[in-house]
Amino acid sequence: MDRTTDNDSLYVMADEAARSLGVSVTTLYAYVGRKRIRSQRVPGTRQRRYWRADIERLCSGDNADSESARSGVSQESEITLITPQGPYYRGRSALELAETFTLEATAAHLWQVDEQSVFSPALPRSPAELRAILRALNESSAVDKASALFPLIEHANPRAFDLSPSGMCKTGADVLRWYSALLVGNDRPRADPIHATVGAALKLSKELTDLVRCMLVLSADHGFEAATYAVRACASAGVTPYRCVLVGLAVVTGRRSKFGRTETLTRLLEEIASEPDPGKPILRRIREGDALPGFGSSVYAGADPRARFLLKRCEAIFGGDKDFKKLRKAIETAKDATGLEPDYVLATFYAYGKIGVSLKNSLFPLGRSVGWIAHAIEQFQAGEKMRAPVRYTGPLPG
Repeated sequence: MDRTTDNDSLYVMADEAARSLGVSVTTLYAYVGRKRIRSQRVPGTRQRRYWRADIERLCSGDNADSESARSGVSQESEITLITPQGPYYRGRSALELAETFTLEATAAHLWQVDEQSVFSPALPRSPAELRAILRALNESSAVDKASALFPLIEHANPRAFDLSPSGMCKTGADVLRWYSALLVGNDRPRADPIHATVGAALKLSKELTDLVRCMLVLSADHGFEAATYAVRACASAGVTPYRCVLVGLAVVTGRRSKFGRTETLTRLLEEIASEPDPGKPILRRIREGDALPGFGSSVYAGADPRARFLLKRCEAIFGGDKDFKKLRKAIETAKDATGLEPDYVLATFYAYGKIGVSLKNSLFPLGRSVGWIAHAIEQFQAGEKMRAPVRYTGPLPG
């Protein structure tokens, strides 16, 4: 990836920024502090370049500060920036991190902590009731197991109630290790790298285990989505990372969540794989006026960079397989007919099918827990209890 080329499009130089705002360059300099325009020095020069999104925000008349005041919810975060090139985790491209980072290294980066200090060999305690509950929930999903066990695990580990940044980070590591254990059917967490734990349980090759690592990193965070808002509201009240993650799990398994609507996308992928002409299931839905699951994005104007990245990885591994060629044909059909490109959920579900991950035990919540914990730490440390004002529209008192 050419970082210079990708990043250049995200900035504008002073003359262009001032021209867009209809002000002088001198006034632009004043706006940097007053209207919160971000900038950085151009390497090797004395010039600065200005964050394009901030210029466009001011051009549209949108003032982030006034919006925050109206909603009662802080719109500011230092965790993830969404750009046309994909998400950036604290200034670093998530796509670049997915090339080599583990989920633990990604967590350490997002939580701003030394990896070894939180992902130590020390493991959390197991509650006495754990094995009996696991037997009762043997056929249940990892989400259901976590919902039943996390409150008990929390109380078995009193350090979970340490809500200092370092305390929440250490508990966050315990949460990830416990969730990965429940995901693969283990009755206790392990200190192995999380992708290695998943790979060993699924008996995956080294290549496929690395694909798991890649997906976990790409799933770590995606800004202020519905589950993130819920997690931050929960964290603002002062609860542990165990409870915050449970809130996130409840939201992403909801009917209106993309990862909660598994049946329609699963059915489409099955039809694409079984049809002699993989474009037919796509065209049939378009003719009948049905939604095309797994295509289009409400965040990116074009292709979701995470989907493009993951599908490229899948092509390198499965490109010679008949079913991947069919998927590629279906994607081309959808793009030709609608202009839509695959979203991250479609790419993820395809990869799940290839590595043997069941949809009830999706890897997505495990990866996203890293971001939820980062947001929980940031929100609690802000010291603000989130309470959005509500405009009452019911009957007035008599």
